[in-house]
Amino acid sequence: MDRRRTLLWAVGVVLGLLGAAALGLLVLWGLPELLTRPQGDPSAAERLKAANDVRASSIAFLIAIGAAVTLAFTARTFELNRRGQVTDRYSTAVGQLSSTFAPVRIGAIHALGSVGSDSSRERDTVIQVLGAFIRLRSHEHRAGDPDELDEDIQTALDVVARLLPHSDQKVDLRGAELRNARLDAIPADRALTDGADTTDSTGFGLP
Repeated sequence: MDRRRTLLWAVGVVLGLLGAAALGLLVLWGLPELLTRPQGDPSAAERLKAANDVRASSIAFLIAIGAAVTLAFTARTFELNRRGQVTDRYSTAVGQLSSTFAPVRIGAIHALGSVGSDSSRERDTVIQVLGAFIRLRSHEHRAGDPDELDEDIQTALDVVARLLPHSDQKVDLRGAELRNARLDAIPADRALTDGADTTDSTGFGLP
């Protein structure tokens, strides 16, 4: 979708440049002649001065329009670059969630939290991804020591808790093994918890 929008934007820029060229020709040659048609019997010098005055005013107007178009183009380019950077950060972090090394997973979770904080477009998706990570990882954790929650799971819960106030999304924790988890930062009405094991946890926060 972003590639298609970029292509449409590029086509629009090309058409805009062609339109600007046509307008420039009109301003430099057609418009002065049209607006300075002789009334009476002006001299050649008077006609030339009148045409040049019209050209000067028209060129100043075109420069102002060009500056506005340049500013809009620069802003659009910056926004597309920023979106591309966010997408790259998101993709890299999601790939690292499956790492066998806990520090890498924890770093990926914080990176996703940063993406969710910086980009309202990606915030709901980040919450969904972290919810899925918590559900899957909590069952892997349960196969080890079920009485001690792994740090990456708690980190994911904490990051989700920071993002939820800025989103309408609910985090899906259905069926998750959340024994001894700190859950009080997640409002009870912002989490789907059917079948979740919250034994010895702090319990969810107030709605």
